[in-house]
Amino acid sequence: VLFRSIPTKLPSNRNFMLESAYFPVNGVGGDFFQALPLQDGSMLIVVGDVSGKGLQAAMNASTLVGALRNELSHDPATILNHLNHVLLGAASGMGAGHGSKAVLSFATCLCARIYPDGTMTIANAGHLSPYRDGREMVLAADLHLGVIGNIRYEQADFQLDVGDRLIFLSDGVVEA
Repeated sequence: VLFRSIPTKLPSNRNFMLESAYFPVNGVGGDFFQALPLQDGSMLIVVGDVSGKGLQAAMNASTLVGALRNELSHDPATILNHLNHVLLGAASGMGAGHGSKAVLSFATCLCARIYPDGTMTIANAGHLSPYRDGREMVLAADLHLGVIGNIRYEQADFQLDVGDRLIFLSDGVVEA
C-alpha cells in the first residue's frame, strides 16, 4: 500500500490554522509531510526528505509515511527513533540478493507536536530548522534517518505565542 506523502487536503483543528504549498520540480520524489490532529487537540507535524530522486525516493518516503501513520507514540523523539529503525530495515531488505547494486537511502526528518496551550516539542534528524515569525529556530540537528541504528534523537521544548507563524520547509526551497 502506498501512502500519499504530500496530503491533498490539510486536517482541520480549531486550535491551528494550517496552509501548505508544494511545487515539485521533477515529478515524484522523496519529499514528504504530514499534519496529524491528535485526540488531545494537539497537532503532529512531520516534514522530511528522502535522499535520491524518482520512484525509489518516493517509495522510501511512502514507507516512512506508512510507518508514521502506524506509530502509536506521539512523542517526536520516539517517532524519529521508530522511523530510523524502519528506514534501516528497508535498506537491509533491499540488499538481500542485490549484491553491491543496492541503493541505500537516508532521510532528513523533523517532527513537532504542538499543543493547544502553545507548547511545542520538536526533534530533528538532520532536517532544516523551522522558522518562527521569519526567524530560523535554533535546534540541534541529530543524524539523518537511516544512517546508524540505536541512535536516540533529542527533543527540545518551546513556548509559542498566540499568532506565531511557523514555517516548515524542505531543501527544495533553499535550492531554488
